[in-house]
Amino acid sequence: MKSNLLSCGKLDIPEALTLDHEKISAELLRASKEPGAIGKAAKRVTELCLPHFAKEEKNVFHAFGVLHDLMAERVRPDMAAVMPLVAQFSAQHYALNDHHQSIKAALDELLQEARKEENQEISQLVYTLRNHERIEDELMYPTVLLIDGSFRQSLGIQQPETKSRTY
Repeated sequence: MKSNLLSCGKLDIPEALTLDHEKISAELLRASKEPGAIGKAAKRVTELCLPHFAKEEKNVFHAFGVLHDLMAERVRPDMAAVMPLVAQFSAQHYALNDHHQSIKAALDELLQEARKEENQEISQLVYTLRNHERIEDELMYPTVLLIDGSFRQSLGIQQPETKSRTY
């Protein structure tokens, strides 16, 4: 069930995040309609990426709606609506990272097919997706974990123990 606070716009997802997912999703869907091996490989990437994007939009992106307030050390009561989402992400972020490995393998296959057919457009799409995944791994996911820690500290909630793992 979607929180009323999240749906009323107080904790909006930054538009840049959703626009990026929309653009990449549209490009993937178009690529998956290509004939032959490229289309087949693109379908596999699409099958992996679209559910992955949906999970991120549900459990990760709302955290960025509280970032500016946390930076200013402001904690508002409505910010608590994002806490369960951030906590869920914190508990599952290693699984998302592991999912990136499956996506990377599918992207390698798509790139191989694009190179065989000298399809620069599909090669560029693979580059875009690889860069998107790196932004998630290197910037977004660690930032959400920091948001979780900062939020917990601000509210005096003990941080759960997590496994140590590098991206």
